[in-house]
Amino acid sequence: MQAQILDLLTRLSRELGLALVLVTHDLPVVAQVCDRAAVMYAGEIVESGPMEELYHSPRHPYTRLLFAATPDLYGEDEVVSIPGSPPRLDRELPGCPFRPRCDSAFAPCAHEHPALRPVGPGHEAACHLTRQPAGERHE
Repeated sequence: MQAQILDLLTRLSRELGLALVLVTHDLPVVAQVCDRAAVMYAGEIVESGPMEELYHSPRHPYTRLLFAATPDLYGEDEVVSIPGSPPRLDRELPGCPFRPRCDSAFAPCAHEHPALRPVGPGHEAACHLTRQPAGERHE
């Protein structure tokens, strides 16, 4: 049923020249249906860009971990859970909201909120790692 509905939506979108906006946690559906995607964490976009780019070259740790936490029915990769819990949004979030769950956090993440900035053509990410040249991460 889901496949039939998605086929209908994408066909109508194409035929009528309309945009289709999906809000979902189902990454395989996003990969199958969407040309572009935006990944949100704690109510903010943390990465957006072409679906192929997000899948093959995620620039935000949350995007990378989301894909790692998605079962691949055809692959042999182990599904990895994202540690910790999402933050409470009724409290101030100093620094990067994803920092307590991030496997790549470093000093600026604790006190500076990362801005969404270009990381490639049509690709943006809100992560301090995107400002660091490869291999120059400072703890």
